[in-house]
Formats: sequence, structure tokens, C-alpha cells
Amino acid sequence: MPKQLQHILDEFLMLVNESEAYSIAPPVKSIMQEIRLMLAEIKRRLRAVSKQYIVAVVGLTNVGKSTLLNALFGQELAPRRNGPCTAAPIEFEYGEGFAVDVHYFQKLSRTHWDCSSVEAVHERLQALAADSGAEQSRSIQRVIVHAPLPLLQHGLVIADTPGFGAAQVDGAEGSHEESLKIYLTENVSQVFWVVLGEQGIGKREVDFQDKMFGTICDDVIVTGCDDWEQRDKDRFRKRFVSLFSRMPRFHFTSGKLGNEARKTDDTELLEQAGIPAVEERIKSLSVESGRLESIQESILAIANDLKFWFDENKDKLEQQHNRLQSLWRPDSWIRWQMVDTADEFKKRLMERLPQ
Repeated sequence: MPKQLQHILDEFLMLVNESEAYSIAPPVKSIMQEIRLMLAEIKRRLRAVSKQYIVAVVGLTNVGKSTLLNALFGQELAPRRNGPCTAAPIEFEYGEGFAVDVHYFQKLSRTHWDCSSVEAVHERLQALAADSGAEQSRSIQRVIVHAPLPLLQHGLVIADTPGFGAAQVDGAEGSHEESLKIYLTENVSQVFWVVLGEQGIGKREVDFQDKMFGTICDDVIVTGCDDWEQRDKDRFRKRFVSLFSRMPRFHFTSGKLGNEARKTDDTELLEQAGIPAVEERIKSLSVESGRLESIQESILAIANDLKFWFDENKDKLEQQHNRLQSLWRPDSWIRWQMVDTADEFKKRLMERLPQ
């Protein structure tokens, strides 16, 4: 299945490349370039399907990412990220015991500590955060926490990332955001975007999402929903859904209630906190079929966006460019039609693309 999807994606990318070069309409060239970059990002994501698949939890500072992760893990593993040298992402992956590894930029060596407990992991992470200043902040590439967590048993890695928009001190200004951009570009397969319910979604968040992880984000986790009723969730979704070119999955959660529920083994409270739904979503990404399904949804969303754009602009484009009858280079489109004609995903993709 990955090879089959890879073949379709490669052919689709070729169609976009050739149509971009063929078109005489600057708006078409621009939109094709945008799609080409998005498909290249999805191609990188597809390569990770059968390997280490990193799901990053991303959001502004102080929106409750670490609290949410601890509720999902059922243990107080994720630390508060306030100090300047917490600019590095913290990756949580499965291990038979507890351990912490630190990887550095431009160094072959890494530092490893075996830890006897969750508390020992916390002490080690706090010690790392005690060093201040930009030099230390930027020298750590990433921190890896190994832990016996069932959620991570199938090669899935969950990354707690530094918040963007934070004001660092001691010469480390901007180090969080700088580190996050590099990490998203080079390492991450998929993003869970965390926003604070009472704060909503601001322009800076939307701009950062559009630029850095829009193509690989299918889920928005709204935190701080301690006493929200269904009408509150519906109101939030209705208010902010117009910010997205495609409909994401909204998850309404309370990390605070989730952690209380874990401590008291209260399944009803855990359900109220919205934790099981997020947990099931993450588990679906632990297997190859779930990852492929998510990637297919992202490709189809691009096709939907392209069709909407073309329908909105077709008349204007035809008036300005007499030769424009289609978005596609004709011979390239004929070749594309012949690719994997029996494949169900290809059929769904063809239905959504503008002809």
C-alpha cells in the first residue's frame, strides 16, 4: 500500500510540475507552486510511515500542552517548559525502563541517563532546564525520554515542543520558535495543534500554522474545556472553522480534569475531560493503516481546495487568458488519467480534482 500510494503521489506531483511549467497564467503558476510544495511535504511524511513516526504537540506557550500529555500518558512525565534552555523538543518513545538521552547539534556524542522512576526523569529534565542562556539553549537538538507507556508501543513518538510566541531572556530571545521551526521542517510527520479554549485562535497562531505545519495538521485540540457543554463546543467550532481551508478534527479537552481522573481512576471524569477520544486518535496513528489514511485525507483536502479555487476563478482566468481551458497540461492530464485506474484512492482523488 505505501508503494502504491507513493506511485500515485509521484505521478500527481509530476502532473502539477508539468502544468506549472506549461501554464501562461501567473495565478495558475502560483497555485501550482503552492501545491507542489505541499505535496513535497506530504511525500516526506509518507516516507516515515513504515519508520519512526513523530507526532508533535504544537501550540503557543502556556496553552496546556504538557498538562494534556501527562493526562494522556497517565504519568507526570512532561515537564513545564518555562526556562530558556527548554527550547529543544522532548520526544517520548517506548522503552522497557525510564531513561533520558540528550542529542546535541554538531556533536556525534550524546548524553544518556538511566532513571529509576518518573520522579528521576523529572529531576533530570529540571537539571537540564537549570542551565540558562542562549548558547546552552541552542546547543541541545532534542531530548528523548524512554518510558514504558502502552500508547507508544508501536514505534510512535510523541513530541512535546517548545511554545512559539514565548519571550525568552538571557540572550535566548527567539530560541524556542527557531528550534521549533527547524524541528517541524526536518523531523515531524504529523502535528496535533493545541489551542486554549478561553483564548480562542489568534492571527499569529493561524499565520504560524499556515506557514509551518498546515499540511501535516489534521487535529486541533482545544484545552481548558473543564465545564464546557456541547453548545460551547459547537460555538467554538462555528466561530473558528472559517480559519481552515479544510475541516480538521476538533478535540475538546481538559488536561487538569484528565490528570485528576488518572489519579483517582475515575473513568467517567476521564471521559468528561475528553482524553479517551484523543488517545484513540493517537492509537490509530500507531499502525501503518491509520497513518496512510491520514495522509490520504491530506491529499484529498488539497484536491478539494484546488477545485474550490478553480471554480471561484475560472471565468476570470478565461477572460484574461484566452488559451486557458484547463488547469492542466493536456498530455500530462491524459497520462495522469491512466495511472492506477483501478485504485480506490486514485478514483476518489480524480473525483475531487478540477477537470
